[in-house]
Amino acid sequence: MIKRLLLATDGSAPALGAERLAGWLAYELEAVLEALYVRDIRLVRMPEMMDWGAISMPMPIYHEEIEKVLTARAEAVLERVRKETEEAGVKVEPVVRTGVPYEVIVEEARTSDLVVLGRAGEASGHEATGLGSTTERVVRTSPTPVAVAPLEPVRPDRLLLAYDGSDPAARALHVCAELGRGLSLPAVVLTVDDDAVRAEALAAEAAAYLEERGVTASVQTAAGDPDERILEAEESTDLLVMGAFGKGLIRTWLLGSTAELVLRRAVGPVLVVR
Repeated sequence: MIKRLLLATDGSAPALGAERLAGWLAYELEAVLEALYVRDIRLVRMPEMMDWGAISMPMPIYHEEIEKVLTARAEAVLERVRKETEEAGVKVEPVVRTGVPYEVIVEEARTSDLVVLGRAGEASGHEATGLGSTTERVVRTSPTPVAVAPLEPVRPDRLLLAYDGSDPAARALHVCAELGRGLSLPAVVLTVDDDAVRAEALAAEAAAYLEERGVTASVQTAAGDPDERILEAEESTDLLVMGAFGKGLIRTWLLGSTAELVLRRAVGPVLVVR
């Protein structure tokens, strides 16, 4: 059961969609929301890695000042998230930690059921496309399913499951069933395979699993490049659920080429299950 969600936010514009999605998921699933802000240790240590020439500043003083600034921002961001989310009746646990962001997020993910974060953070700018380096690394290494939210806040009205029968896809199917029940959303099972008979069989297999668990499911099949077909089927209000890599695809550090391409180009939220 999904009873503890981890929201990673830095308070930037790209993180707003993640904050809204995490709050909605926590409310609908009656889950506790851990709101995490990571003070980037690299910002604190930056002067130690730079040659300032004639300019001199005692390192302890700089460290103390920059930590004060980062702490004040973290507390302000988490207080805003707590206030906005608790007004809807969601229990929020604000957490401030210091470290390399993706490493801290992955560590916190070990005791969560689902991670939610934006496509990019403040350091990546406010672009709505592409993936920030922190998000990409979290998706690649998190032991827990990761939902990547789009820039604009969205409330999903349908689950879209990309299913190819692989082990990661089977795990994604199980997560999809739990979300379908908890969120009361219908699901569309999409199978992309050049063999039409096999595609129909796989899609029917997944749909039957969902129906048995109380999730209304329909099937859709297609041939061609999996990433292109998935992106064509996706709508901005879908919550796309997929395995981290597919059967027969070259793995790229535990994230398959299809998952990576879809994450970079999707218009709605994408939930990746490893």
